[in-house]
Amino acid sequence: MASRFWFARRFPVGHPRNAMSPVSAEGHAVVRDFIVWMAGGAIAAVILLIVGFTVLPFGWVLALIAFVGCAAYGAWKFIAAAQSHGDHQHTVEDYESGRVQNT
Repeated sequence: MASRFWFARRFPVGHPRNAMSPVSAEGHAVVRDFIVWMAGGAIAAVILLIVGFTVLPFGWVLALIAFVGCAAYGAWKFIAAAQSHGDHQHTVEDYESGRVQNT
């Protein structure tokens, strides 16, 4: 069964920071996807750098584009999930202490 909220606030309402943190398995999966996109972009960039410096002149530009593209897509998915599946009224501490049920 899917949880109602995947993310919750890290700081109480009214705090100037508006950071979110995962509170369910789905939220942790989104974080893992973000890390995979970042690592995949880095691996692709390294491969393109090697090819760019050995075979293709100016191929290193593709490495930069690949990494930035993967990082931007992963970040967009992460932010979109945090905004659409986030509890903006309760904190992670509320979920961990059991004051809020996530069902």
